[in-house]
Amino acid sequence: MQNLVYFLLRYGHILLFIGLELTALSMVVRYNDTQQNTFHTASNDMTGWINEKFSSITGYFGLARVSRELAHENAELRKQLPNFQLSTSTLSREVDDSLNEQKYQLIEAKVISNSIASLDNFITLNKGTNDGIAKGMGVMTENGIVGIVTSVTSRYAQVISLLNRSFRASVKVKDSNFFGYLEWTGGNPLVARMRDVPKHATIAEGDIVASSGYSALFPEDIIVGRIRQLDITDGSNFYDIDIDLTEDLSSLHYVYVIRNLHKAEELHAKVEQEE
Repeated sequence: MQNLVYFLLRYGHILLFIGLELTALSMVVRYNDTQQNTFHTASNDMTGWINEKFSSITGYFGLARVSRELAHENAELRKQLPNFQLSTSTLSREVDDSLNEQKYQLIEAKVISNSIASLDNFITLNKGTNDGIAKGMGVMTENGIVGIVTSVTSRYAQVISLLNRSFRASVKVKDSNFFGYLEWTGGNPLVARMRDVPKHATIAEGDIVASSGYSALFPEDIIVGRIRQLDITDGSNFYDIDIDLTEDLSSLHYVYVIRNLHKAEELHAKVEQEE
């Protein structure tokens, strides 16, 4: 106890100075938008750099398995979508629409940080604006939807995971084309929920759920999962639908960031339609 008193007497003014500096810095960042954005950008860059180094070390031991997964993924993509073209200059695959006009660009990225344990999970990717990634782009794998890019620096991108209470995506029951939105309410990371499907819809357990194509984020018919269970709450006009997800987000290694080259045009058309 006596040593603690001596320590405080000797270094107390330094500790007080540091405490006041940290308090002042916190207030500047909290109440000034410019400083706040600068701090978040620097923080994301630093966090991304640390996560990338850690991921490189841990990823080495699973390199063989990851290589097999990538080889399988490439084979499946080429088999299912023959008009995918590999661009060696941009390390991306390009999708042509029905008029052979390029619409989507899929940018490959490695997952360097991922969480599934909380109610609000995020993913960090090892690519950013230098690679053509921007805020608001959808993220997917060959197995389904992963999330949406929420912030980006020159070298890293942060993604709001499907396993986040704030995530929403427009989806449909593929056979019947009844649509609603996908969300996750916590708990099982392999099960999500579909909302706003009317009770008169002809749907059943086992039906496939896919992206609706109604947003500019995800192309139509990206498989999300299958209906696990459906109920109707007394007095409600809508189903409560549980979905078994086709993508296990706890084992992500590589993903595709979806760049919609017609996004601005689509959003402009929607605005004009609403007016």
